[in-house]
Amino acid sequence: MKLEMVKRFFELNETFSISEPDFKPLLHPEIEQTEFPNFITPGVVVSDFEVLMQRIPNGKKLLKEQKYDIQRVYEAGETLITEVIWTAEVGADVGVFKTGQRLKAYFCCLFDFKDGKIYRQRNYDCFERF
Repeated sequence: MKLEMVKRFFELNETFSISEPDFKPLLHPEIEQTEFPNFITPGVVVSDFEVLMQRIPNGKKLLKEQKYDIQRVYEAGETLITEVIWTAEVGADVGVFKTGQRLKAYFCCLFDFKDGKIYRQRNYDCFERF
């Protein structure tokens, strides 16, 4: 059940969905997502549900497409850990990014569940140089 919810969460992100009704069955009302510093995000970013919904369109402004390929999954109690290879194609010239450029990163995503939904997510993203 947890893995299916995480897979669906990644699928919604792949399509840049901002449909709150699609996310509501997956995300706890008190969701907190923490993204730790990486090449794209210089500092720690903590997002609640509202901020998550605002951040998704930002990805669509830059990317033509993206894919989350789960490599490994570990489960311990109410926590699911995924190792993911993320790939994307840039769809617009923005800053250092150029249309058609391919991006690749290795993610470790920790999902804590509460009341059967994703309650906390922590991302440790390692990007290849671009």
